[in-house]
Amino acid sequence: MSMTTRCKGCGALLQDTDQDKVGYATSLEHVYCQACYKLFHYGESTVHFHPEDLPSLPANAVILMVSSVLHLDLLFSYPVYRYQPDATYVYVINQMDLLPKGTNLDKLLENIKSKAKALHVPYEDLILMSAKNPYDIEHLKAYLKGLNEPNVYLLGVQNSGKTTLFKALTKDEDAIAMKKAGLTQEALKKTYDGMMIYDMPGLYQEGYLHHVLPYGVYKNLIPDKPIRPKIYQLKAGQSLMIEGLFAISFFGESINPILYIEQHLDVHKTNENRIKPLLEEKEKHFQIYVDHYEEKAFKIPNGRYQITFADMGFMHVSGPGLIKMVYPKGLHVSLSEALFND
Repeated sequence: MSMTTRCKGCGALLQDTDQDKVGYATSLEHVYCQACYKLFHYGESTVHFHPEDLPSLPANAVILMVSSVLHLDLLFSYPVYRYQPDATYVYVINQMDLLPKGTNLDKLLENIKSKAKALHVPYEDLILMSAKNPYDIEHLKAYLKGLNEPNVYLLGVQNSGKTTLFKALTKDEDAIAMKKAGLTQEALKKTYDGMMIYDMPGLYQEGYLHHVLPYGVYKNLIPDKPIRPKIYQLKAGQSLMIEGLFAISFFGESINPILYIEQHLDVHKTNENRIKPLLEEKEKHFQIYVDHYEEKAFKIPNGRYQITFADMGFMHVSGPGLIKMVYPKGLHVSLSEALFND
């Protein structure tokens, strides 16, 4: 029998008794569980598991709190430092390559530091980087070596790029890094230059795209290439339809939305009074839609603000004004201050 007892893709303990449970494989000789095999070779996923508990973290550890730049509204939302106050916490803002090259990164970093201070979040450092950038990876390796701690844990919300970072740091060729929420089930670990690097299961986030859409659809909605912002000038009462997913109506004189989403998504202008008729015949008008929707209104104060569409992207708006939204029921949509200038 093979010495492999855990799936090299998701870390789950392999088992061949219950195909409805995590780690199922037709043979314990296999390297991957059946779910990872189908995902890796065929791009198919019909099951979704959520690890339940945060694992034990030692005091003499470096905790890299990895956040995608798409998830800035959730930054500092998981106070892991209360769970293990004696560890060293470094916040890594990953997938910076998604932002336009002209983004003011100094201003972004300054605003993140201000947010951490306001929330009384302890940290050793804040790092802006991309796990796909070899230059950034080499700098991170040198930084971790300088901390001189034996254990490094990668923690963060699902789909924040932890496994991509793990593979880049350790040269692991078996771990699977794809736009699949909840892929890592148990810690993946590998040594690098005297350190043990742990890729931990993603922290569960309610209301992301995988809650309302099948994998074959939502994987194409999450950006993985540099985003070209789309700028719109709208009059009060005009609306933007993003596929059959979001209907956004604007009221105010200077809102001027800027969308940061996948380029291929269909966005078109309409009027607020057309939204209900369009969604009543959504099968006729849209390729991507859901069965149930809900509504929310956001009052936009003076200044620059961000509305986040789960893990699909976000929109910058200027206030004062009012925004009314229709969107998939249960999806995570939030209003926060914009952390960078367009």
